[in-house]
Order: sequence, then C-alpha cells, then structure tokens
Amino acid sequence: MPEPTAAFPAAHYLIATSRLRPGLDGGYTVATLSRARLFAERAGVRATLLAFDLAPESDGFLEGFRAIGLADDGTRLRTILEAVREHPAILREAAELAPAPADPGPETGTPDPADLDARGIPWRILVRDTEGAITHTDFLDAEGRPLFRLPYISGRADWWRAEVEVPVLAADGRELGRLDGFRGLYRAWMLHVVREAARSDETAGRARLPVVAIVEARQVGELVTGIPGLTVVHTVHSAHVGPPYTADAPMDASWAGWIDTIGDYDAVAWLTQRQRDEVHGRFGEHVARSFVVPHPAQPAPGPELARDPLRAVMIARLAPGKRVDHAIRAWPAVLERHPDARLDVYGDGALRAELTALIAALGLVDRVTLHGHDPAAPEQLRTAAALVLTTLYEGQSLVLLEAAARGCPAVSYDAPYGPGETIQDGVTGRLVPSGDIAALAEALGDVLGDAQGIQRMSTAARAWADANGPERAAARWAQLLEAVVPRA
Repeated sequence: MPEPTAAFPAAHYLIATSRLRPGLDGGYTVATLSRARLFAERAGVRATLLAFDLAPESDGFLEGFRAIGLADDGTRLRTILEAVREHPAILREAAELAPAPADPGPETGTPDPADLDARGIPWRILVRDTEGAITHTDFLDAEGRPLFRLPYISGRADWWRAEVEVPVLAADGRELGRLDGFRGLYRAWMLHVVREAARSDETAGRARLPVVAIVEARQVGELVTGIPGLTVVHTVHSAHVGPPYTADAPMDASWAGWIDTIGDYDAVAWLTQRQRDEVHGRFGEHVARSFVVPHPAQPAPGPELARDPLRAVMIARLAPGKRVDHAIRAWPAVLERHPDARLDVYGDGALRAELTALIAALGLVDRVTLHGHDPAAPEQLRTAAALVLTTLYEGQSLVLLEAAARGCPAVSYDAPYGPGETIQDGVTGRLVPSGDIAALAEALGDVLGDAQGIQRMSTAARAWADANGPERAAARWAQLLEAVVPRA
C-alpha cells in the first residue's frame, strides 16, 4: 500500500451508499469502492462502507469485490438489513417514539425458499393479495422472527420519498409502532451508527470525534441530514438534468427533490467544474457549499505496447444512453479514408441484437465487432489507436480515465459532464460536438492511421493521468474535509 500523502481531520469516516453489490450499477459501484480505497491508501483512513440495502449477506458481497480487486482484507462493509436483523432493538427502540394503532396489521405469509440467508434462515416474506400482487414485504430478524413491514412501492422512480409508514414488529408479530417511511428506517440505523462511534470514543477514553458521512446516493442523503453529530458530504455521480442535457434542460425527476435539500449538506463534492457552475448558475451561489473533486486516474502499470494505428475501441454498455450506434453509423465515413480501420466494442446490454442488425445493414461485419462483456476490456486500451466515447451524458466517465492511464487517446463527444475536463482537444485526444456523427467520423479519420500523432497524444495522455491521479484527488478531499469537519 502506498505511503499516505494526505492528512484528513481526525474523525470516524463513513461512506454511505444505496445498493452495493458486485456486478451491478456499473461505474457507480466502482467509484464508490475506489473512494474507500483512495481514503485508505492515500490518507490512511479506513472508512466504513454503509449500504442502505435491504438484502442480506454483506460478507458475500465483500468476497465478490475482493475477487475483482475493489476491496481488500481491511475493507469494512455493513448493510442496514444485516444490522437490524442482528440488533432488532435499533428499530424497536425507534418505534417506541411512534406508537402503533390498535389494529395489529395484516397476517404474514410463508417465506419463499429463495429468501433464505446463508444459514438457511428466512430474511423476508413477500405478502400478496388474492390476485397475487405484492402488497408488502415482512422482513425477519436473524432468528427468522418478524421485525418490520415495508409497503410495496412500484412505478415510482423516487420511491424513497413515498409517504408511507413502516410498522415495526415484536418477535411475536405484534405491531410496536410505526416509522416515518424510508426516512424513519434509514435514520434509525444512522443514529445507531453515530451513537456507536460515540461509545467507542468513550470506551477508548478519548475526546469524542466527529462522525463524517461521505454520502454517495440521493436516496440516502435526503433522509439522513440533520442528525446531531453527523457531518454530511454529498457526492454527485451523474447529470442532474434530462433531455436535451443542456444547462437549462428540465430537471431529472429524481434530482429535483434532491436540489431542494442541497443546502442541508455540509458540503457537496462535484466531479466537474462545469456541472458545479451550471447548478450554481441556475439556483444561485448560495445554495450549497461546493467543492470540485474529480475521480482520479488510477495508475495502470504495464508494458509499453505497440499501438495498431487503425484500431479503435469502445467500452460501454449497449444501452440507449451510450449511443454506440453513433460510432457504428460513423464507421462507413471512416472507412472511406482508412479502408482497413476496425472498431472493437466491449460491453453488453439490451441493444445488442439491434446493433448487430445495424452492423449488418451497413455492411460492416468485417470492420465492427461486438465482443460482449469482458472484465479485462480496459487492457485493450494499451494497443488501440483511440478510445471512442459517444455517451449522451456522464458524471465524469471512468473509461476516459482508464484510457488516459494506459496512454490511449480518446475521441469523444463533448457531452455533459466530464469529457471536456478530461480530454485536452488536439493534445490527448479529440472532442467533437455531442451528437454530431459527421464530426465524429472526421475526427476519427484524422486520428487513425497517423502513427506519429497517435504516439504524441498517447504520451500526453499518460502525462495527464500522472498529474491527475490518486495523490491529487486525496489532496482535494483533504482540503474539503479540513473546511467542513468540526474539531474533536
């Protein structure tokens, strides 16, 4: 592990997120786990990962993350469900503040064999009405006894804002009280974690340290602000607007409510200056205490390999927002200048069949290949002439950082947010107007085939990655935390 280079204020550090499972949620999961690794390696701080995930077996998740290099033996991961199953008093004590009605509530059902934990004990029961539709879920404690009941919410993107009540149950199924929806559920656990930290300080005979939560998910941040003794720093992972993704575009529905709470956070960490400026330009400089802390380019040591000047690579999910079809539609024009040029696409998704048909319709079967998902795909960037990025929007784009670290020039749409602050146009790659397929084809035609130009941009990309690696990111985090974390 590298020697720490940044000094964070003394505190109990948490990284609070929503679902955190291997193989799900793409860049969000990678970025969250990488943040924990950055804190450990560059500041000597072991932050505890708190996943507000209503699924068991965090140990299984950790093993999966270790297998793909996103966690090590020192990584600590706790999930809300495992915490309250092992310690039912977390919810039952909170429920005492919200007495239950006289009606004990509906009867529970029978657990499905699939809903058993690693010990074979049921952890939930899906309760259905007479027509078979799920009405609510009964969650069970570590002994398989009733614990709390969560109404089933469907068809709502901002489910965590639903005005529902969460009955808390005694071991015999009696209703003890009701929590205020997801807010009451999440806050009960976070309050418990903050109190745990205070007790650990008391046991150690030291002054009480502040508790700092780096919150990675809106559905967590909105619900845990205002807890005494908790400093909340909220990160941002994606664009806050919807189509057409301009500064004044309509707000994404799930972001609109978050913007209403932005002033409640001790700080907001934006990935790009552009997004930070657009939010403040739209809502006012006063709305939040903002810092810009980009993801770092992670070091990728490896041999310097020869680059194929006629081979471009894409690494993207085959989903509408990635616009992989734009690169495919640009390829006939690229072939007019470079008849032997090839495009290798790594990733899978719902649009695979549609993209396969498009490749065939354009007569590109010998020149464009869909390779499917490959965990080792970033290593293809060591020999490619260019990475192609046609995304509709990003938070920052981890694949651009992976490319720079491997010295691969990038040809990208200047989409919000990230490409414009990662690629130096004409130096480390090329930027073209977002959605302009003709401009994309022209830029690719300029880059491909120019071995000297590719080498020049490759060298510049590596230099940019070296200057914008973990050490710089840790220094920015240290500056942010020094500004907002109270002294012990």
